[in-house]
Amino acid sequence: MIMAKTMRSIFFMILFLGLCMSYMVQTAAGEDSQRVIKPSDQSIQESIFRKHFKEYVCRHLRKTGPDVVVSRFKVKGNRPVPAGSVSFKLSQKGQEGRIRLQGFVKSIAEVNVNGQVKNEVLLSGYIDVFESVVCTSRNLKRGEVIERDDVYLAKRNGSRLSPKVLTYMDKAEGLRAKHNIRADTCLKEWMLEKAPVVDRGDIITIFAESGDLRVTVPGRVLMKGCPGDLIKVQNLMSKQDIYAKVINNSSVRVAF
Repeated sequence: MIMAKTMRSIFFMILFLGLCMSYMVQTAAGEDSQRVIKPSDQSIQESIFRKHFKEYVCRHLRKTGPDVVVSRFKVKGNRPVPAGSVSFKLSQKGQEGRIRLQGFVKSIAEVNVNGQVKNEVLLSGYIDVFESVVCTSRNLKRGEVIERDDVYLAKRNGSRLSPKVLTYMDKAEGLRAKHNIRADTCLKEWMLEKAPVVDRGDIITIFAESGDLRVTVPGRVLMKGCPGDLIKVQNLMSKQDIYAKVINNSSVRVAF
């Protein structure tokens, strides 16, 4: 009798577990059926997000496509959207008004279908921006004055450059090297200095102007100087030492 009751209990337990398992399978199947992509849905390829991501960066940096390189690009949250006309709006949410578009960059792509927001996708990638910088075309020795043929413009990765790098040729011409500089070096401000145009002992013209009145006297330079520098000179007529501003290699001006 006890054995019979035990067998019936086991039978009902197995039957109950079987019903539970059947219900769970049906429920799971129902959930999966809700995830099935509708025939009318459309998927957006990663290459499209990459294209809009790069265009967003180029637009804000005012750069052309060849100057911007995107690597390690990733897309998160991309899912099918309803059929229709798709447009994108990219932004950098949570940046407190700052737009950071070099190095590792994150952006939110708002996916609109027929003018309605249907999804938000997280885009990220590493941005390298190439800039035109001034480089040396030959080895320069300390003290050499740079001329037009001594430098050229080249594209370099801006994320790896010093903020002091020169980007215009005329910023280097006429200056002299503070130390030896090898060919193909990107020039920085601290590498160069003004080249003196007058040296101690040079004979120059000292002049002063006030309206239509102009006075000139011969003078001797008592210290070297560059254009714009205030240096000490001697008035050869009065033998007095005065300070004057260097104009060029043959003249200085004093305040009248």
